[in-house]
Amino acid sequence: MKKLYFVSFNLLFVNTLFSQISPISDGNWVLNSSKSDEFDVLDLNKWNVIDLWQPNECCNWGGNSRFVTSNVSVSGGELLLKTDPPVNGATPPYTFNNCCNTGGVNSLIENYHYGYYEILAKMPGNYHNGLPNGQKFWPAFWTYHVERPCSVYVHDEIDILEPSGFQYADGKTNVVGWHNELSNGNCLGYKVGQGSFTSPNPLFTGYHKFGMEWNSDRIVFYFDDTPFYSSFNDPSLIMDPQTVVIDLQIDINVNDFNPSIVFPQFMKIDYFRYYELNKNCSTDAFIQSNLDLQNFIFSVKKNIFIGNNSTQIFLNIGDNKTFRATEEINIVGNFDVPLGSELNLIPTPCN
Repeated sequence: MKKLYFVSFNLLFVNTLFSQISPISDGNWVLNSSKSDEFDVLDLNKWNVIDLWQPNECCNWGGNSRFVTSNVSVSGGELLLKTDPPVNGATPPYTFNNCCNTGGVNSLIENYHYGYYEILAKMPGNYHNGLPNGQKFWPAFWTYHVERPCSVYVHDEIDILEPSGFQYADGKTNVVGWHNELSNGNCLGYKVGQGSFTSPNPLFTGYHKFGMEWNSDRIVFYFDDTPFYSSFNDPSLIMDPQTVVIDLQIDINVNDFNPSIVFPQFMKIDYFRYYELNKNCSTDAFIQSNLDLQNFIFSVKKNIFIGNNSTQIFLNIGDNKTFRATEEINIVGNFDVPLGSELNLIPTPCN
């Protein structure tokens, strides 16, 4: 059994206390159901179905991906983004006119900001010569904010799932990162940070979670609730609210699909969920007993005080508790955290 004695953490200054917890283990997150979608229907009050060329846009995402509305549907509680084969008789390198009709959606409103973003999805691809292969497919889950319309597409962007057709050629790799195009005075594709993760199993053989926590002082990317890439205290993370995009692109720079690919291919999305932190940032919390701990309503507080030097407070095996505060978490006396339980103390800004 592990015990904490007379511990005080000043959350404004102790950077080593940054923790990385997804909503499945952190009760401070609250699902925003109005901005999420379980895809029981194709809700056109939430989503725009991407067509070949969007009015008021200067680009077609994905290097000439041929987005058509007929390749987006909902069936069996899933959003289905379909890719058709190249035009009959076409040979690589393919042009926009002969490859390939595909599908995507983007949110109607640019009002997604700091929070936790997650999809549960299955990628396109197949086995080729006994090896997993997703060559030329460019599955994507990302957000963006248009800074200004211009001939150069200037915008902020966060890529939660966006391997290129080269990077996804192994059928296992995801690439993440973010742009803040104007943070260095440059509007020509300034990339701030980038990370990647390679799954032990092909992403087309089952459903996986692709998630991201974004706050003004941190960005953390997750695969199946496990963090794999993060950055903290980077001023480029302070960006405006964004639009959410889920699409299946085709990488024009990759000459061909693997020869054994069978069309149509699909990116299948079981749900999109957007969580926000429950916040009471001007409030202090006092946990003086196990009853207080049991009744504690998780939210970001200003200060959290646990213990009183006389009463023993303890977690049970299997408990998972996450406390967030803007300034200080102070633990006084015995606080038992047995093996098999988890205690997380996370400094969190109130923005």
